[in-house]
Amino acid sequence: MNKLQIKDFKAFKDELVLGFSNKNFLLYGENGAGKSSIYEAIKVAFFRDKIVSTIPNAPTPEDQDQVNGDFWNKYNNKATNANFEIKLNEVKLQDFPTAEYQPFMMSLEDIFFEDKIRLVTLLEQFYFSISDIDSFSNEKYLDIQQDVNAALLSFKENIEIEIDNEDDFTIKIIDSNRNLESKADIKKYFNEGKLNLVILLLLFTSIKIAQNSSKKRILVLDDFITSLDASNRTFLIKYIFDNFSEFQILIFTHNVSFYNLIMYLINHIYKINAKWEFANLYEIDNNSKLYIKSSIERAANIKALYHSIGTPANTLSVEDIGNKIRQKFEVLLYEFSKLTMIGTVEDSKKILERIEISKNIYYKENKTASDLIDELDTVLDENNLNNLPNRLKTKIEQYKKADFGNLKKIISELKLYQKVTMHPMSHGTIGQSPFTTNEIEKSLELLEKFEKYLKVLVDGDVAMV
Repeated sequence: MNKLQIKDFKAFKDELVLGFSNKNFLLYGENGAGKSSIYEAIKVAFFRDKIVSTIPNAPTPEDQDQVNGDFWNKYNNKATNANFEIKLNEVKLQDFPTAEYQPFMMSLEDIFFEDKIRLVTLLEQFYFSISDIDSFSNEKYLDIQQDVNAALLSFKENIEIEIDNEDDFTIKIIDSNRNLESKADIKKYFNEGKLNLVILLLLFTSIKIAQNSSKKRILVLDDFITSLDASNRTFLIKYIFDNFSEFQILIFTHNVSFYNLIMYLINHIYKINAKWEFANLYEIDNNSKLYIKSSIERAANIKALYHSIGTPANTLSVEDIGNKIRQKFEVLLYEFSKLTMIGTVEDSKKILERIEISKNIYYKENKTASDLIDELDTVLDENNLNNLPNRLKTKIEQYKKADFGNLKKIISELKLYQKVTMHPMSHGTIGQSPFTTNEIEKSLELLEKFEKYLKVLVDGDVAMV
C-alpha cells in the first residue's frame, strides 16, 4: 500500500491521509485517538465480503435495505453522519483491486476463547486471507504444530502443543516439567501469558504457511500483545521480523514500552529503519492529529523559513510559521511523555506541570518504569533479606531521573510563550499581530533547545521525531 485516505469514518470527520510509500508502518496512538478506526478502515477495504456476511437477514427486501443501511451507518463519524469515504492508493473503495493482495489482520479484541483453543475456531475469528479454513487446517495442522513448537523452544518456554485432528483440531498444551497436559479447562492449569503466546504463535505460523508469494502480502497488527513479559515481547517482534520480511507490516499500538522496543530493534539490531515509516496519533482539542516522522520539520528548518519570509522562494506567512511552531512543540511534548512513560494520556499542560514541580521520572537507557518493577520483583523473588533495602534502592536510583537541569528551564520559559506555541497564530485580534517578533524569535530558540535536549536524551533513535 502506498496511501490510505479516510473521511467521515468513525473517529475522523476530517480527511486523514496516511502515506505508507510501500514501507512498513509503526503507529503509536493514545487510546481514543483513532488508532482502531484506521484498523477498521483497512478491514472494510480488504474484507468487505466477510463483513457483509455478518449483516443479519431481514424478512423483506425493504427491511433488508434498512438493516443494511443501519449496519454501515455505524462506521460513519457521529458528528457529521455523512457516508464515509475510503481510498487506497488514490483508488475508491469499490474500484480497488483487492484480489492482488493477501492481507492478514490481527487485533487483541478478536482474541477470544473459553476453556479450549480450537485451530479452526481461532482462525475464523480473525480477518485472514485463507479461502477455506477447514481444508487448510486439515492439510496443514502438523506443519503448524511443528512450527509452533519450534518457536516455543526458541522462546525458551517449557511447554509444547499437540493439535488433535480427531477432536475438531483442539490444542493440547503439554508441560513436561510439571507432568501436566490438558485440552480442556486450560485457564485453570496455564497462566495467561503462556496461553496468549500459544495463540499468537498459532496465528503467526498459520499466516506464514498460508502466504501466497504471487500476491502482495500485508500484515496488520493492532494492539496484539497482551500479558506477554518483556522477553517474550522481544522474541515475538524478532520472530515477526525474521519470518515476514516479504510482507508489508503495519503495527498499531498504544503501549509506549512496546513502541520503543520495536523502534530499538529496527534502529539498533536489524538496522532496517529505511524500510519503515513512523507515526504518532494524538487526540488534541478533541481532534485526532497524525504526525508522520518524515514529515515533521526540524526546528532549524522552521527557523530558516521564518527568516526567509518575504523572499520569492517562500510564500509562507508569519501565521504559517506560528502554526509550525505549535505543531512541533506538541510533537516534542508528546514524544517526551512517551519516552518517559508519563502523561501518555495527559494533555500538554499536565506534562509541563509534572516537569516543573520536579517529580521524579524513571527510565534507564531503553527501559522504562515497567522494567524497573520487573527488576524489583526479581530481587524480591530471590528470598534473600541480606541488605534488601539497599539493593532495592540501588535499582531505583539506576532509573531515577530527578534533575533535568536545562530542560526544566526550557519548559518553564516555553510556558511563558504558550500563546505563540500552543495556540494557532490566527486567533489574534483582527488587524493586529497577536505576537511580537521578539516572542516568536524566543520561541524558536527555545524549541531548538528542547529538540536538542530530547535528541541527546534518546540518543537520536528511540521515540524521537
